[in-house]
Amino acid sequence: MNKYIFCFLFGIGFSSCSNAQTDKVLFADTVLKINVYQSDLDKYIDYKKLTDTTGKTLDYLKIIRNAKVRMSGYFANVKGQGNLPYEEAIKKSEAFFELKNMVNKVLVVKSERKMYLQKDGKTIKTFAIALGPNPVGQKQYEGDGKTPEGVYTLDWQRWETPVFHSFHISYPNQQDIDRAKSKGLTPGSNIMVHGTSKGIKKKKDWTNGCIGLSNSDMIEFRKIVFQDTPIEITK
Repeated sequence: MNKYIFCFLFGIGFSSCSNAQTDKVLFADTVLKINVYQSDLDKYIDYKKLTDTTGKTLDYLKIIRNAKVRMSGYFANVKGQGNLPYEEAIKKSEAFFELKNMVNKVLVVKSERKMYLQKDGKTIKTFAIALGPNPVGQKQYEGDGKTPEGVYTLDWQRWETPVFHSFHISYPNQQDIDRAKSKGLTPGSNIMVHGTSKGIKKKKDWTNGCIGLSNSDMIEFRKIVFQDTPIEITK
């Protein structure tokens, strides 16, 4: 690719383009092969007229990286996006990270049938939940109908499922495995936070041990809860 086309596409000023090959890499995306350079950071700081960047550089680099992905056309199949200009890509990226920073913990209290989305210990959203047919107590083995208790992570998600949308909970951890193994049992797997299948009237606790949300609540949940968010499940 011609270096000036490259600079235009990724928002690097022409004055610094001649040094693009030696520009210092500050943030590297090894999956999408998109780097954020010192010149990218300088341009963002100048564009936003920032005067105090203390402790915020990593956040800026993530915003710029996300904006460069949007400018590259990576989201071209998403309605209203494509090869975005610099200003629009930055605006969308900042909005994305504002949502992403709203929640840093999911707390589930089984006895209350409630889920609390929290930021630094403060609850910002509450959802009603459904559990499995045998919800009281710690999950012991596969098929017991219980929802596990402990601290886990929402480590991956599925966008199209029979239950609308699913976030996987990182159960079982080593303690769960050892507990089941000591009894000659398997701990089970595929515990999810998920929505509701269509056209089926649900009773109070209708999952197989997962945490069920209404689809309208799942739409809100997935807007502000992201992969790698911790989830604590209590009695």
